[in-house]
Amino acid sequence: MIGCNSVLTIHDTVLIDFQNHPFFKKKIFEWLWFRLPLKFATRIVCISEETKKSVLRYTNRSDIEVVHNAIDLKFKYSPKELNLDKPRILIIGTNPNKNLLRVFDALKNQSFFIVVVGKLNEEQKKFLDLNGFDYENKINLSDNEIVEEYKKSDIVSFVSLYEGFGMPVIEANAIGRPVICSDIPVLREVARNSALFVNPYDVVAIKNAFLELKRDRLLCLELVECGLRNVNRFKKEIIQKQWDKIYQKV
Repeated sequence: MIGCNSVLTIHDTVLIDFQNHPFFKKKIFEWLWFRLPLKFATRIVCISEETKKSVLRYTNRSDIEVVHNAIDLKFKYSPKELNLDKPRILIIGTNPNKNLLRVFDALKNQSFFIVVVGKLNEEQKKFLDLNGFDYENKINLSDNEIVEEYKKSDIVSFVSLYEGFGMPVIEANAIGRPVICSDIPVLREVARNSALFVNPYDVVAIKNAFLELKRDRLLCLELVECGLRNVNRFKKEIIQKQWDKIYQKV
């Protein structure tokens, strides 16, 4: 990177902000893998305004640009008559920031079928099993298999505590499924009016959001329509033009 033109793309700062290493080790990691690349990169690109705000805590550079992620062409509108008697809830990811235990607590004793993509840990599995959840845990899916899970879903849940962007939101938008997601700045940026927002720390609020979609088909359809409009911002040809402008400056 030093001595040549380069473009540094930053997706999030989670490894710096949330790692549990000892202070000295954390500082070495921060400088070698973050501050020095920030200093020497010709151009810096963040995938969201929220990631840019996080990066600006570590650098005073004023030339950081934002280019959102593009939606993969595999994700295309696939209309479906939503089953709101027992909705199929799709959850992508099982890392701690995905907030699964609160979501599971919210769905406890309710009529939902849950599909979790990503390996559940023992605590998560124990909670589901002890509370008699009807669920499937799917791991090592191909890209095409993940698309199929979106198509089979009735509601997509993305109630994360922290994200650098939030691809499942726009993937659900593209397929045509209503989304429940966290009321955090980055997901407001990505979803706009195409999701039902909840406080990710409030189990009752999460529960009420699922029940609201379960009983209000018109709201579901409204979110789907908003999502189909929203996803247009993330088409590959639009994002590619933004990248072309950046590389012309390098």
